[in-house]
Amino acid sequence: MKKVAIYIDGNNFYFSIKKKFNCKIDIEKFSKKLAGVNDLIKINYYTAPVGESNPKMYQEQQRFFEKLREIKNLKIIFGRLEKRKRDGEIYFVEKATDVNLALDLVLDAQGNEYDEAYLISNDGDFSGAVKAAIERFSKIITYIAIGNNKMISHHLEKVASKTLRIDDDFIDEVKR
Repeated sequence: MKKVAIYIDGNNFYFSIKKKFNCKIDIEKFSKKLAGVNDLIKINYYTAPVGESNPKMYQEQQRFFEKLREIKNLKIIFGRLEKRKRDGEIYFVEKATDVNLALDLVLDAQGNEYDEAYLISNDGDFSGAVKAAIERFSKIITYIAIGNNKMISHHLEKVASKTLRIDDDFIDEVKR
């Protein structure tokens, strides 16, 4: 039985599922389905908290975090949202979540915490971390591709040990 770790880029995961399948996912079921008979040792969920300046969104996110905290072996790792302004428009940029995920993927490989990791993100910027975990520490890294050909990362497909494309049948089993 392999030790399995799952690394979820929360924002990317949410919007990929929403765009492709337009539904809500039970993250515990999703993770257990990926791990199968293997030993699911950790689920790391990376995200940035919404500030209290948007009370409705803040409350929704806090309820979501409470549900996540009920999942065995799941840890929420927070980045931050930075306020930006362009042409008079205010918007927010997520910071540090990708760096945190990439660091954990590689450092956990170095610490021999897992045999196989599942990366749930369509962000090709993780390619270097995936390649390092595979080449330097002989780990199996499976890229979980969610979406159509335009949405998924061809960079991750190239460097990952394998790619698992999430389809309607998979989603039907893990919907909330």
